[in-house]
Amino acid sequence: MGESRFISGPEMCREGVLTIKKLFKEAQRLLAEAGVPEARLVPPRSHEFGEATTAYPMEKAGMVGKRPFELAEEIVSKLGSSELIESVKAVPPGYINFYADWRRFSEHTLSEIFRLGQMGYASSEIGEGKVVLVEHTSVNPNKALHVGHARNVYLGDLVARTLSKTGHKVYVLNYVDDSGVQMASILLGFLELGIPASPPEGVRFDEYCGDHVYVEVSRKAETDRTLEERLRSLAKRVEERGSGEFRYAREVAEKVLSYQLMTCWRLGARYDMLFRESDVVASGLWSKTFQRLLEAGIIYKAASGENAGCWCVDLSGHETLSKEGDEVLVKSDGSTTYVARDIAFALWKLGESDVEIGGRVWGRNPDGSEILITDTDTATHLEIPKASMVITVVGSEQRRPQEVIKYVLKKLGVDGERYLHFSYERVSLSSESAKRLGMREVERKAIHMSGRRGIYIKVDAVLDELKELAAQEVRRRHADWGSDKVDEVSEAIARGALRYSLLRTEAEKAVVFDMREALRLEGDTGPYIQYSVARAHRIVEKARDAHLQPSMRKSGDLVKEEKLLIRSASYLPLVVEEVAKTLRLRQLLTHSREMAVRFNEFYEKCPVIEGGESAPFRLALVESYIIAQASLMDIIGIPVLREM
Repeated sequence: MGESRFISGPEMCREGVLTIKKLFKEAQRLLAEAGVPEARLVPPRSHEFGEATTAYPMEKAGMVGKRPFELAEEIVSKLGSSELIESVKAVPPGYINFYADWRRFSEHTLSEIFRLGQMGYASSEIGEGKVVLVEHTSVNPNKALHVGHARNVYLGDLVARTLSKTGHKVYVLNYVDDSGVQMASILLGFLELGIPASPPEGVRFDEYCGDHVYVEVSRKAETDRTLEERLRSLAKRVEERGSGEFRYAREVAEKVLSYQLMTCWRLGARYDMLFRESDVVASGLWSKTFQRLLEAGIIYKAASGENAGCWCVDLSGHETLSKEGDEVLVKSDGSTTYVARDIAFALWKLGESDVEIGGRVWGRNPDGSEILITDTDTATHLEIPKASMVITVVGSEQRRPQEVIKYVLKKLGVDGERYLHFSYERVSLSSESAKRLGMREVERKAIHMSGRRGIYIKVDAVLDELKELAAQEVRRRHADWGSDKVDEVSEAIARGALRYSLLRTEAEKAVVFDMREALRLEGDTGPYIQYSVARAHRIVEKARDAHLQPSMRKSGDLVKEEKLLIRSASYLPLVVEEVAKTLRLRQLLTHSREMAVRFNEFYEKCPVIEGGESAPFRLALVESYIIAQASLMDIIGIPVLREM
């Protein structure tokens, strides 16, 4: 029997631990009293091997001249008794397995779930006192968000939700890339190519900029080579704080941003600060960073070659980055690259810059919390406590620039380990979904998106289509429901389906999104999780009609399905803590689905209302499942439905 992915160390032996963590604490105590305090406990891969296990005998047997199984038996013979552990067994080839006393363990687990409730269950204080900055979304404010951007939003939002649940003080930043060639393309269209600055009736401004203006400018640039020089010139003027182009770019960007955030809110995200890239230059943050880099001997001005006249980072000391040449920070015309601006921004995020950034209140999130935006024209300074970790959620194609940033930070004497690039792969559409969303001449199995060529599917279009598909099924099942209720439930199903579908794959793997697959009520989908909770709510309502009251004490032995449901719910706090440490976000979705599977197995085999003497206990178990699953769904960001 092998080990699982969760690790138990000394931190799990704190006072006040709950559910499965209390059992681990007791097992750790028994081992310590038997003379092996350093033994590492993990959950077994299968429930058949108990609730906790250690491979310590196999790791140490050779050092003491014994066979692993012999050492395991010797240790077990020295173990005392415990409140939640019924038995301990030595198992070949050398494991020690701890099995729960199910009567006590079930009562303890249900009591803790009910005591803490949906908001408190699965929360933790392991991050208490630690400040974390999470930067995500960061879409150029020249287009509407497409389904690939949604993965960034979901990943960043889930990182923030998980760390917040574990006691970290989390600040969420959206880096608004309102500088550079892409932004200049929109201005070129409005200012020099005669493209109207207002969209047609009924078209959102972000969609107009991305679907029409940007695509049209890119198309013309392919045939008119003079536009490339005009774009570079315009991009440079956008960086000049006193210029009309600077002010106009900010006006256009903020208008696009207002629509982008409407989409992000629909995706369930929230933000604390919008940091405009143009303010990196306008505030003096870049100029001061440049001086530091120069004084530290990290950059030089190239005298010849393709980078002649450019200021570059000397990467000769880096084992891998040096193979692709040095990195340009300032072009020969004096304009900065996005890597330059990102280095300056990274220093500010890490609290390693004394440049004060002005700002103001931009608006509010749907939850009522304020959103601040950088603004060099205001006297109010934005302040964030120094972060123990800065997490930047950006695609894998940015791996080299992110490595350059980390390398430069270390060269400046900044702890680069505090700067984490959370990388992820792209999202493609299945051919069937692409056709359904209006793309023609689709022949490949998966469609990769390109904003420059106008080949992408907007997030809102995907959600709208998912919502309509869900509404068709909801109306079929509930002909008596009014349109408002159908709309509310269908929107929640669509949001749960898209979020789960884009998060269920490990971040480092590409996703091929298929709409029909995402909406299935069976399998590895968001609606499957939602449906399990709605089913549980129906049981509770029927029990209320039958005047049945829950009880946490079971008369008689627990059956397998009851044990497995309790077991999966009990592990939730441990899973959340582990994900907060490793950021392996998929574990949250895997555990949510496991709990749903266990509940559905329980539902099929264990009648509640007609459960006889077991009815009160089973009702308590159903209610505890709702609390545990809803708590996890809140972390993941999947809407909870009482009916669907």
